[in-house]
Amino acid sequence: MRLRKRYIVFESTGKKSVSDVQKSLIFLRREQVSKLGFRLVFYDERSQRGLVRCGHLDLEKVKEDMSRSGNFRILGVSGTIKGAKRKFLAKG
Repeated sequence: MRLRKRYIVFESTGKKSVSDVQKSLIFLRREQVSKLGFRLVFYDERSQRGLVRCGHLDLEKVKEDMSRSGNFRILGVSGTIKGAKRKFLAKG
């Protein structure tokens, strides 16, 4: 079966730099989701919002783990980067 990608749009809680977000995600990846194709795609320090990519089969687990960590608030999910940016990251 082909692994389909999903893009989770999140907002970090508190003021975080790109390296802080990466460290938090690396901890999650080490703990639970090492083989899922899980990675940070985009993060904007001004808006404190970003995108994480994961596989479609592990979407719910990744969302749950990100929310449970207390460092992130999930804004939504999309199948493409373009759709995720348009729906959740557009200025408006």
